[in-house]
Formats: sequence, C-alpha cells, structure tokens
Amino acid sequence: MATTFTFKVLIFYSGILLLLVSSVVAFIHRCRMAAKKGEMFFYLRFEETYDDKGRLDLVPIDTDVEGTEDYERVYEAYGFCFGMFFLFTLFTMVSLAWSENAGYPLPTFIPFSLMLATGLWIAPIISLLILEANENDLLRIFILTTFGSFGCVFTGVTLAESSYMAILGLLLPLLFLPLLVYHLQSLLFWGIAIGTPWNVKPKVRKIMAYYGMFWFSSLLVYQGSLVTGIASADESNNTWTNAIEVAMVLFITTVELIFRFLEAFGNA
Repeated sequence: MATTFTFKVLIFYSGILLLLVSSVVAFIHRCRMAAKKGEMFFYLRFEETYDDKGRLDLVPIDTDVEGTEDYERVYEAYGFCFGMFFLFTLFTMVSLAWSENAGYPLPTFIPFSLMLATGLWIAPIISLLILEANENDLLRIFILTTFGSFGCVFTGVTLAESSYMAILGLLLPLLFLPLLVYHLQSLLFWGIAIGTPWNVKPKVRKIMAYYGMFWFSSLLVYQGSLVTGIASADESNNTWTNAIEVAMVLFITTVELIFRFLEAFGNA
C-alpha cells in the first residue's frame, strides 16, 4: 500500500516538473520568435544581443523612464505572475482541504488541474530570470536542476528506512539556522521579509545561494523519505487527493531550490 501511494506521489510530482520544464522552454522559444519578428510577447519586447561566444542572447526591454511604453514592464510581469502563483497555490490548498471542511471530496482532477496551473504561473518568472542572465547556459542548468530535484526525492524514497534519513531529519533544523539569520537580518534592519536580502555583498549572496541549494536539496531528500510512511501509518491516507497534496509540497520546495540556483548562477 505504501508503495502504491509513493507511486501516486511520484506520478503527480514528475508530471508538474515536466510541465514546468516544457513551459519554460516553450516560453523562451516564443520570446525568440517574437524578437525575430519584432513583436511583443507577454506584453514585453525583447532585444537580440550576442554573448561572448557569439550565441543569441535575448534581453527583455525595460526602462525606468516614466511615461514610456516599456516603463517597468518586466517588474509588472514579475508582480502579476507572482500574485497568480500564490493565488493558485491557495486555491490548490483549499481544494485539497475541501473534504475535511465540506464533508465531501472534490473530483481529483480539480486539485490536480489547480496544481498544474500553479506550475504554469511560475514558469514565466523563471523564464524571464533566465533571459535576464543568459539563456544559453542557464536553461540547460535549470533543466538539470529540475530533474535533479526528482532524483533527490527518489533517493529519499529509496533510503526511507535507513538511519541516514533519521540523522538528516535531526540536522536539517540546525543547518537552516544560517539561512534564517541571513534573511532575518534583512527584516530587522530594513523591514524586508520577502525575497533575497539586497543589503549584502554579491559574494555573500552567491555563497548563501549555494548553501540554499544544498539545504533545499537535502530537504527534498528528507521529504521523499517521509512519503512511504504516510500511507503506512494510516491506510486512509492512501488517496489521490493526499498524493496531490504531498506532490504540491515537494513542488514548492523544488521552486525554492530553483530560485537558489538562479541566484547562484544568474541575476535572481
């Protein structure tokens, strides 16, 4: 039974990862087509530039001059997509908790569709961050990182009964302290609790980004090790709805890992 539940979780989790990767690749491809034709895409215009190796490198056109056509267009796109991402995350969580509060479950395709929509709204943000750096290198690393996330979860599932996972569960809260202090200092001194602290040196941001990649990768491994025990503890947990909920938690952790990767290798 636990194996069946694990299979359900991995199916949903791999599905949303494939959707995310394909959406980002399609978004960047569509941006290149729009730049070549001189058209707008996603209410943005793009400039064709070339990197040191002579490869095409798109740059979203944005300006700080108020009143112009491209005034803060990229920031508006980020804000809109982030808002929709959080909104659909909320909708997904409400649909997953529907049966406990309303007394009857929703059809499985509703929370699953909402989870996929959540992945679709984070894709433009990741795509634009990649474009603002250099999509030729970052896109390849992004794909490897995303599929590597699935490898982390699968490793946790494989080592679920080992003592390594128990040790990892004890170490993760302690290893989180540097990240907590790093973000908390921004809140204490600047009143900013969301996003990456900007009041630190670029070298420090790079180091903490690499550390964040390590911590969230370890968290994915540990979360993967907990999947098999959910259905084993109570057979009533072995439902498609619970599998979607677990896959959604894994996906949110994966998004955090991807943002750390973008900060380490790009301009996030």
